[in-house]
Amino acid sequence: MLLNKKNIESIRKQKLTYVKNFTTIFDTYDFNKISSLVDDNSLIVENKLTYGLVFNATWQLTQVDKFDNFFYVQKDFFHKLFKYVPDTKDGVDIFFSFVTNTGNSHIDLEDVFLIGLHGKTTYRIIDDKKDYMIEKGDLLYIPKGIKHKSLSTTPRVIASVGFYGGKNII
Repeated sequence: MLLNKKNIESIRKQKLTYVKNFTTIFDTYDFNKISSLVDDNSLIVENKLTYGLVFNATWQLTQVDKFDNFFYVQKDFFHKLFKYVPDTKDGVDIFFSFVTNTGNSHIDLEDVFLIGLHGKTTYRIIDDKKDYMIEKGDLLYIPKGIKHKSLSTTPRVIASVGFYGGKNII
């Protein structure tokens, strides 16, 4: 995992931060891997669709850090580095879609670290009118309260590491 001093300081100051090639991902987190995670751990797959065809939906697996060590390590790294106050809702969710699609604009209640696992996803920051392309191994930190949306340009898989409790300031 690669964060330089500038990245760390930016995240500590609650500023949107993009890091190309943040981590090397050795496993293939494609739809076969997702299927294995679901089957092996009896996970529930949530459909985030608000309208339209089901195949075009974005899907979500929650709390995968409890079942996959890679995600546990990512969550632990951010938790310790940025001294997050633990919250029972903290965790790693996987969002995926089988085809290109666009998510609804929204504001998260938690700080989110997005890690590309498969495909390409653009995250549009609404107020800044800026786009960030996330590919395998890239990181985008979005502080809570920042309105954004996803635009997947390919089938995609994204890990979302969320922290609800805020940071301990020392």
